[in-house]
Amino acid sequence: MYIQYKSKTYSDKWWWSFGGKLNPGRDYTMFGILANVRNSDLSNYYDPKGLPSHELSYECENDLYLYITKDGNCENETTLERAKSWGCTIINDNQGNPYKVKRPDWHSHSWLTRKELKQAFKWYKKQNGNSPSFEYRSILKIMKVLENKGKNEVELVFWFDN
Repeated sequence: MYIQYKSKTYSDKWWWSFGGKLNPGRDYTMFGILANVRNSDLSNYYDPKGLPSHELSYECENDLYLYITKDGNCENETTLERAKSWGCTIINDNQGNPYKVKRPDWHSHSWLTRKELKQAFKWYKKQNGNSPSFEYRSILKIMKVLENKGKNEVELVFWFDN
């Protein structure tokens, strides 16, 4: 998960990541509510929206993709041959050269606003009888501070692994 924010008051076009990659822990009820993942018996949930249509923060984008290189030896790299074998869409750079590919084991990409996450917590409480973990609640509080005090657009971008 990534809390992303962008100033509403400045002409800043960049999205920034608060704290980089966040892992609030495995909670299959929450997974089902956030993106209909491992949803066995929920009446209220969000379907995955895919990624936001705008640019992502550097940290989010850097973790989302593998960059295509000749030898693919580094942590965030792969070869063109390997990328083709996965059957994933290969993204080209401005010159039309293979540049990057989404990591093949990651799925159900989505994002939520603070209000949507707050609603998800209500559904969670209705389903489980208690509130989500401290880690999830902290994410909501950070989003609220960034949104209200910082006068920012704020969203939570996330996906799941196999």
